[in-house]
Amino acid sequence: MIVLAYLLNVVLALIIFSVLYWFREKWRDQIGFLFLGGSMLKFLFFFLVFYPFYNADGNMESLEFTTFFVPYLVCLLLETFFTARMLNS
Repeated sequence: MIVLAYLLNVVLALIIFSVLYWFREKWRDQIGFLFLGGSMLKFLFFFLVFYPFYNADGNMESLEFTTFFVPYLVCLLLETFFTARMLNS
């Protein structure tokens, strides 16, 4: 599932950043809210795609959570960096 976790997070990060980039001029004051909405969207995908698989045995191990959280964190840091650069330019 780790490959799927990275793939899904990268695809969602690209979609979210593309939306932010697309609306950077029109909704400049709302970019932060769009960014937060994108983060919520990624957590929604976690609960829809990964959580049922990880919680199938009734117990979510820390390794299972880390399998999702590490790619999420990597993509979040990249999104934050590039969004900040976009807003500062």
